[in-house]
Amino acid sequence: MKILFTDLDGTLLTDDKRILDADMAAIHAMIEAGHKFVMTTGRPLFSVKRLAEKYGFLQPGFFLVSFNGGLVYDCGTNEPILTRRISVDEVKYIMDEAHAHGMHAHTYAGDLVVSEYETEQLKNYCRTMQMDYVVVDDIRKYFSMENGAPINVVVKPPIKVNVITPFEHSGLVEFRAEMRKTTEGKLFDVFSKPEMLEFSHMKSNKGDAVRFMADFYKVPIADTIAVGDEENDCPMIEAAGVGVAMANASEVAKMCADYVTVRDNNHAGISEVIEKFVL
Repeated sequence: MKILFTDLDGTLLTDDKRILDADMAAIHAMIEAGHKFVMTTGRPLFSVKRLAEKYGFLQPGFFLVSFNGGLVYDCGTNEPILTRRISVDEVKYIMDEAHAHGMHAHTYAGDLVVSEYETEQLKNYCRTMQMDYVVVDDIRKYFSMENGAPINVVVKPPIKVNVITPFEHSGLVEFRAEMRKTTEGKLFDVFSKPEMLEFSHMKSNKGDAVRFMADFYKVPIADTIAVGDEENDCPMIEAAGVGVAMANASEVAKMCADYVTVRDNNHAGISEVIEKFVL
């Protein structure tokens, strides 16, 4: 048995956010052969689960890694098998710093995006993710605890916080460097897009998701394959037995990879990976 981990945007999905028929045929062929297929993404669970439902992936053999590794979900049992959360105080600190630098920041609660400010970045993000949002006065009160448990039982402690800049990427690079003076060794940070920086649990990255699932299902690391296109995919590309970057990937992702596909995300690159390394 092998496990294939694939990023979504720019990898499994075409530029217009579809999965090609050729890729779908290859995915079903690997599932029928007894392998496991894992969609790994920085997206929240609500968003990626809706995509999985659209393509009929909510069945045994399919898994979702959301929040860049903060949550691993078994589509066969409809249950999470791993969740890594961060403290509300850490989220509040990042949000305050982002706002002080003129940037947007948000976190998540269930199927909602939660922010202290209603910004254009918030609106654009939620339109893209097809999620609703709520604006609160103080994130700490929204996630408040009593006797070690959330006052609102529906609202669990957050898994990650996103910072989105309306400025140049270089400003977000400088922001990360400044934040690391406090967060290094405590939180994992990564760019999922040039304009988006994400902070999460130290083990909430796609590489740890690869290692966790390989251990959980007793699959040798040598039998894992990971494919992606951006910096946040590098941990899983490096962790897997075979690390693959798409033809359209960023240079940093290609540098991490053992193999670069001939075909890009708009020309069935995933089926190339499945045929070459899984089947």
